[in-house]
Amino acid sequence: MVVEAAMVQEASAPEVLQAYRDSTCYVSASAVALGLAVPNPVLVSSLEQLALDALVESERTSDATTVVGFGGGTAVDAAKYVALRTGKDVVVIPTALGGLAPFSTEVARRHRRQVSWVGDISPRVVLDFDLLTVAPPMRNRAGAAEIVATVSATWDWTLADARGHGLPISPRLVNQGSSLRNRLAAAGSDIRSGSADGLRELAALLAELGAASTDCGHRRLMDGSEHTFAQAFEHRLGRLGYYGATVGMGTVAMAALQSWFGLSAGGPVDPQEAVDLLNCCGVAANPHQLDIDEGTFRGLLRHTVRFAVGEFLPYSVLNEADVNYSASDEMWRWCWRVQRVDTNGVQ
Repeated sequence: MVVEAAMVQEASAPEVLQAYRDSTCYVSASAVALGLAVPNPVLVSSLEQLALDALVESERTSDATTVVGFGGGTAVDAAKYVALRTGKDVVVIPTALGGLAPFSTEVARRHRRQVSWVGDISPRVVLDFDLLTVAPPMRNRAGAAEIVATVSATWDWTLADARGHGLPISPRLVNQGSSLRNRLAAAGSDIRSGSADGLRELAALLAELGAASTDCGHRRLMDGSEHTFAQAFEHRLGRLGYYGATVGMGTVAMAALQSWFGLSAGGPVDPQEAVDLLNCCGVAANPHQLDIDEGTFRGLLRHTVRFAVGEFLPYSVLNEADVNYSASDEMWRWCWRVQRVDTNGVQ
């Protein structure tokens, strides 16, 4: 089956929900709090395999031909999973731009807190910017970290290609990642302010990144050691408050490690680029805001290395670099260059 990129369109969420009144709507708590009329709502709080399979069994007894994911990433991913397993159409209506989930065709699930990808499906994505502008600003800004992640992910991909591991590097995709980051920098102040123009540009960037992943059939452009850091965080400590912000912190940390390890291995990399992008967009990726102290950070780094190697994740700096005390100290210092933010802007 050929999977097309997600179809993204702007529309009124209440009108779309009404149009799909015979569907099953998988919702998050944040969506319920909005008070909109939702058809056949099913509250989703987990992407663990057993919870998702229970939703699938229930959906198979339903006459609905479409499933709707309304809310945050958990509700969106749950709806995509159910649609994949039941063969039904899927519509997703994000209530914030906190990540790539609405714009990606890949279907995620968790097993013992580990994220894995189980297939692909083409969702219809409905963006209601009146709805998105009322979301907590830090949740919307967190989506910018998915674009910033191309800094460290591209380096990891280059290293893997040089070592003969996995897919060959694509200069076209590398250039596309650089272009996305330039556009993100240009829109940074609007994204930080939470304006409709800023959210529209962020949505366009995330949609383009998701389409690039679908077109090439893999995630290497934006998924490297920084996402491994976020996954290892969740695996070790549980659910993340802001997944995107944790990816942002991981990007700074891993870019610092890549620079420490050596430019000749994966090409030029500058952790300052990641810091500047996160700061201009107001992403809450400072360790203090993620409730991470230095001891926890060092423990997470050790777990991240074990996690990357033990789970046979794509080849990255974690397979080669010695994450010793000096390296982790450098990574920690770089992470503190990300500014702390409040709900309205940078402090």
